[in-house]
Amino acid sequence: MGALATKALRPLKSFNIENRAHRVISKEKPTPAPRYAANMEDLKRAMESDPNLDEKLDKKDLGLDTRLKNVYVTSHGKPEDDVTREKQNPNRPLPQDRGLVEDFDYGFKEPERVKYGHTTLRNAVEFISAHQIDPKEVTAAKIALQYKLKAEDVENILKYFKTYEVYLPETKKSAAMFAGPATLRKQLYKEDIKEIEGDVQKKPDKKSSFYKYEIENENKGR
Repeated sequence: MGALATKALRPLKSFNIENRAHRVISKEKPTPAPRYAANMEDLKRAMESDPNLDEKLDKKDLGLDTRLKNVYVTSHGKPEDDVTREKQNPNRPLPQDRGLVEDFDYGFKEPERVKYGHTTLRNAVEFISAHQIDPKEVTAAKIALQYKLKAEDVENILKYFKTYEVYLPETKKSAAMFAGPATLRKQLYKEDIKEIEGDVQKKPDKKSSFYKYEIENENKGR
């Protein structure tokens, strides 16, 4: 309906449009936009301080033009000069490699040193996953001792944060089993739990469905 109304009103809007355009163009001076009261006060103060301000603005200032012609800018040296290098902080040098930055595992560069009572995202994911695999063995106290954290903070982390896991539901032909990354889960069993417990290494039960699933994946990969 709107398109039909626009099409019907178009001839009325374009009626005598050329003459109307010439009428607007032929005006000596367009109507200025209204000014704010504050601008009018500023203009009034400027005219009171110098009544000939309009004439000065319209005329060329010869003295100012002469002084501008005598101004010269001379450049010495290069940006890579020793003078520029002395201003840099040797303890925090500017990067010299302008190539693309590599993508990090977790989207940002991990710190090389971790303070006591702090941890990295990688370590947090590792001990959260290890705790989910065997919460009786990988306790909050052992994690706090291993990663130099407060036991209270570790308990809160394990309470409110979990890692995603995928399980295949039970069917008529197969039992329910874990379908996540077997390599990562095996690494957590062999490395992280061994480090937390010391010399005692927990071995997976050969009768468990998870152990059978790992063996099947390894045989398929071969």
